[in-house]
Amino acid sequence: MPVTKRPNGHYQVTVGHGGKTHRKTSRHWSYKDAKEYERNYLSALKDLEAGREPERLISEGVERFLIDHVPRLRSMTKTKAHVRALMPYLGERKMKEIAQVWAEIKAAEMDKAPATVNHKGRILRQIGRMAWREWGWLERPVAIGLLPEKPRETFLTTEQVEALARACPNPAAGDYVRLAAYTGIRRGHLLRLTAHEVRGGFIHLDRTSKTKTLQLVPLHPKVAGIAERLPLGASDCQVRDSWAAARKVCGLEHVRWHDLRHTCASWLVQAGVPLHTVSEVLGHTSMAMTRRYAHLSPDHLSDAIRKLA
Repeated sequence: MPVTKRPNGHYQVTVGHGGKTHRKTSRHWSYKDAKEYERNYLSALKDLEAGREPERLISEGVERFLIDHVPRLRSMTKTKAHVRALMPYLGERKMKEIAQVWAEIKAAEMDKAPATVNHKGRILRQIGRMAWREWGWLERPVAIGLLPEKPRETFLTTEQVEALARACPNPAAGDYVRLAAYTGIRRGHLLRLTAHEVRGGFIHLDRTSKTKTLQLVPLHPKVAGIAERLPLGASDCQVRDSWAAARKVCGLEHVRWHDLRHTCASWLVQAGVPLHTVSEVLGHTSMAMTRRYAHLSPDHLSDAIRKLA
């Protein structure tokens, strides 16, 4: 039979044509989806034989996107996860139906945060653009309007940071909170640091896995002593648990750990530190990432206009 069910429960389509056998399996397919794929594949073969250009499927665009584009991304793992979440919506839908699929996703995920839903929209939009510009599968670009997102950054005061640090049941976790706020270093990097990386008032942060560079992070006097004691003896699970407990005690349950990094940037900008210097401290790969904090210190705009004759 052209459509069979494999031992793992996934449906497989097998089509023989011109002395060759084509097989396709998907863990997302129902029997109906597999039959629809079979019909579309046979229809495409007939179009080719008649000299007509076959209608491409969105799933074909996803496969090409994963091969041609995703491997070049630093966020490859996350992008693949977003693609997996998108696949159940595609079935055997054609490229010309991308806009309708996006509308269905928005309707089905109304209870989710706009940022979460938009991950799927961005992938569909990128595939639509590549299908139009690079692959010649579409005659015009696809209109994908993303949902409006609320800014997720939360900026803390020094008092709030200290309150969160003191509220951590594990004192070492509290010191990691202080370090994160005063250095802007991500939690994963913090937990891997040792005193060996602390020299001359700087943390020598090896970020070769992300930016291919060695980053120097200056130490504030408030956390210099903490840095000299690295590692602090708290595991990732202990830090996470202490952080969750501290947020609850302080009434700041909406605050994410990454907001400590945003907080560091906000303190620097509000202190008048130039954006290009903030970018160096945080290890941003582009100034565009740093410009999101420009609104926190508009004084430089006034200074600029006063210089006009």
